[in-house]
Amino acid sequence: MKDHVDDHEAATVTAFLQALGSRGFKGQARTSRAVRVVTATDNSIYYREPACVVEPKSTADICAALAAAAAVGLPITARGGGTGTNGQSLTGGVVLDTSRFLNRILSFDAETATVRVEPGVVLDQLNAYLKSRGFFFPPAVSTGSRATLGGMVATDASGKGSRRYGRTSDYLLSAEVVLADGSTAHVGDLPAEAPLPGGPLGTVAGLLRAELAGQAEEIARVFPVMNRGLTGYNLDELRGENGALRLTKLLAGSEGTLAVTAELELRVVRLPKCTGMAIIGYADSLVALGAVSDLLPADPEAIEFLDDVTVGLGKTTPSWPLLEPVLGAELSRCGGYLFAEVSAETPEEIDRQLAVLEAAVAAGQTPAVGIVATRDREVMGALNGLRKDAVGLMGKGNGPFKGMAFVEDAAVPPENLVAFVAGFRDVLDSHGLDYGMYGHADVGCVHVRPLMDMRLPDHRDKIRPISDAVAELAHAQGGLIWGEHGKGVRGEYVEYYFGPRLFAFLRRIKGAFDPANLLNPGKLVTAEGTDLPVDRIDAIPFRGARDQLIAGHGAYGKATECNGNGACFHWDAANEMCPSYKATRDRVQSPKGRAALFRDWLHARETDGDVQEAADALHVSLATCLSCKACTSQCPVQVDIPTLKAQFLAETEEAKRGPRDRLIRRMEGLTLLAARMPGLANASLALGQGVMARVMGLVDLPAFDRTGLTRRMQEAGARRLAPGQPLPAGVKPEQAVILLCDSFLGPFEPQVLEAAARVMIRMGYTVFHTPVLRNGKALQVRGFLGAFGKVKACAIAELQKLNATGLPLISVEPAATMLYRQDFKDMPEGLMPLSLDRFLAAHAAELPKAAGGAFRMIGHCTETSADPGNLTRWKTVFEGAGMALQTERAGCCGMAGMFGHEAEHRALSKQIFELSWASKVAEGQGRLLATGFSCRSQAERFAQVDLRHPVQALEEAFAAG
Repeated sequence: MKDHVDDHEAATVTAFLQALGSRGFKGQARTSRAVRVVTATDNSIYYREPACVVEPKSTADICAALAAAAAVGLPITARGGGTGTNGQSLTGGVVLDTSRFLNRILSFDAETATVRVEPGVVLDQLNAYLKSRGFFFPPAVSTGSRATLGGMVATDASGKGSRRYGRTSDYLLSAEVVLADGSTAHVGDLPAEAPLPGGPLGTVAGLLRAELAGQAEEIARVFPVMNRGLTGYNLDELRGENGALRLTKLLAGSEGTLAVTAELELRVVRLPKCTGMAIIGYADSLVALGAVSDLLPADPEAIEFLDDVTVGLGKTTPSWPLLEPVLGAELSRCGGYLFAEVSAETPEEIDRQLAVLEAAVAAGQTPAVGIVATRDREVMGALNGLRKDAVGLMGKGNGPFKGMAFVEDAAVPPENLVAFVAGFRDVLDSHGLDYGMYGHADVGCVHVRPLMDMRLPDHRDKIRPISDAVAELAHAQGGLIWGEHGKGVRGEYVEYYFGPRLFAFLRRIKGAFDPANLLNPGKLVTAEGTDLPVDRIDAIPFRGARDQLIAGHGAYGKATECNGNGACFHWDAANEMCPSYKATRDRVQSPKGRAALFRDWLHARETDGDVQEAADALHVSLATCLSCKACTSQCPVQVDIPTLKAQFLAETEEAKRGPRDRLIRRMEGLTLLAARMPGLANASLALGQGVMARVMGLVDLPAFDRTGLTRRMQEAGARRLAPGQPLPAGVKPEQAVILLCDSFLGPFEPQVLEAAARVMIRMGYTVFHTPVLRNGKALQVRGFLGAFGKVKACAIAELQKLNATGLPLISVEPAATMLYRQDFKDMPEGLMPLSLDRFLAAHAAELPKAAGGAFRMIGHCTETSADPGNLTRWKTVFEGAGMALQTERAGCCGMAGMFGHEAEHRALSKQIFELSWASKVAEGQGRLLATGFSCRSQAERFAQVDLRHPVQALEEAFAAG
């Protein structure tokens, strides 16, 4: 495992960078320890540090990078979404990352149903663009939120629905590529009568014209007759009509070993107007797989399956509360599930197809436990989310045993699937391993991730025998060890599957493209005439061996659980996951990047490495973390970077605390004091703006409410109740509540608390309110964990006293509500306050009826990521009041408590706001609501718009009525 760059490699990298600069490269080239560590992993079991990471901004930049690499003899490997499960883009040379800057959709033609894209465009990004135009790109991979089109071409990716829609190569019309020498070429169909192009591509085309026909018999013998095929160097599909060469079929699946894609021309198809789904439960997974033949006559678009292990893990996700009532008690306990999907142009046709499916299940040879059919978009979205999350959920595993990707995408002809899975189970059982299974039953592709602890040497020793056994089993059943996720280091099995004759032909093709083995060397095949070996599955350093050295660090244990699935690289700005990554597209500034740097810091401490260098790199990365905690809930394995950050700051920053940190340590108490004198406090803030910015590094601090909490609550008719104070005589507990006044709304926006009190009084409740309660949020974020512990203990004691009244405790501000839920983990059972939306939704029938009105609302990012049901509950509340509410997600507003007020982060805070919030605020036209105090502050700061809390809109409507 490489922890440093040796002198020879450093000299080569320096020469490469000089050559790069001389060729007019305008992208970024980085050699820092941080970027190399972050790029050393993907979603595989391996760890391989590159020498340099290059991020091109244009085709010319790619040409410059490849030409420079060729000039100094430095290997170069293209990287897309970084989600490969087999080390496809891991290298000791240069990583060429197209995801950061080359992510534009260049053109779309509805008449020809074609789109041109740069290789870094993400699948879901493309489909979101196409959806409004009535089209979509069919290959559906579970990592669609971060998988790039360049990466999908590289692995010839497919996924759900491939029985009908095929693989990525079926939609690749042409590509502009850069060859190993830095020259460009156009790859498309080459008619038989067309002259050969110049350069390496002409050499390849000449070789294929001369010898491909002679290999036809061997190709027919070797290539399996199945949906997946021997993807990569797709020899069986190279010959088109009338002798044309379909060169895109050669490129697709070649994993960057032949050329680097710079632009892609893709075919797209019309989007069906309606969809439906049937969920069928069976006794166990083998029974479910055996039932696939029962469903095929109904011709669904796709048949997926999940086993009970995977669904059991899915029950820990935020989507499960929506799914459980849909499935019901009996189906929720099944041991195997099939998900059959249909599509059509009308709801009536969907209903007909679902009825055909239900009849097929009833008449099938295999008994089902039950079936639920639906065309509810929300339910189908949750079910699809469960399936998409299966990869990450298996990574969550069981304690130290995590689902490991190395034999996870084998495929066989569907009629052999039951026998194959039974044999697969026998292999894993013989090694004493548990596992989960899911996949594409209709095309015989099964995803299996054995639960292993790769920090254990004996578990690492199982990789070879299990892989060899599965390769032989799949071959015996007419299939492949790789059916969907590409080959990567499993390229060592290429010769076994292709046979010596075709393998030699592949080496000749590789040699024509890349005679010096500079493009992703060691993967799939190596050039004829060279002695470079193909990588072996157990000769690349295992990530687990590195993690073994840092085992036992309980406070940072979650960092080692990051499996590289890349969910934090989500492309959509309206998604809450990691705003710092979305704004910068720098993977060092992502949860995965930060987890990798945590591991590197721990590794340096245990191995006498450069601890200070590792700590500095980690500190720089953590500085842009907003502590929004979206990763805590949206990461499939719940890697909680803000909590790790707080621990790191507590351990490393005490001696470095400056004036701002010392102020923040006392800020909550000072805030409560200043709120008693709002006029003086505001005047002091106005006069001291320059000092606060220069000395404390704080800008745009909010003004205190001049009316004050006490007066507003008195005018609303609410009564003050301090913790420990008994309830007044005559209060009916069933008709009374306690409103918790937090240190965000209480001093700065008590009008929201006032509106909440007025609404609940209108509902017939006696409302008591607390004084402003301290919660210590800023202390926790900044790593003052000792002080936070004291504030937390005091807060819990106050809540216990209030809870002793027997009245519901209602929390309004999402930041405070989520702090209770996520960071007061030692809260006694039954003490957790209710969020306002939970209380109002449960009592929606008691709401007064308003004159109507339609509103839009954006939820607070921390809350919507951990509890997406809060959006639905607010809709229920407005419907109960006779009003309409359209809820939407906008990601992070960029404020995140103190982060947006820190002078050095103001620009990034604004950049994050402009990703999604700015346009939604501009479109709001007075009807846009926001639940978060930070969100409303940010809209006022950067858009000069005063947003209201939804409870304010309710109260104003009630007052007007």
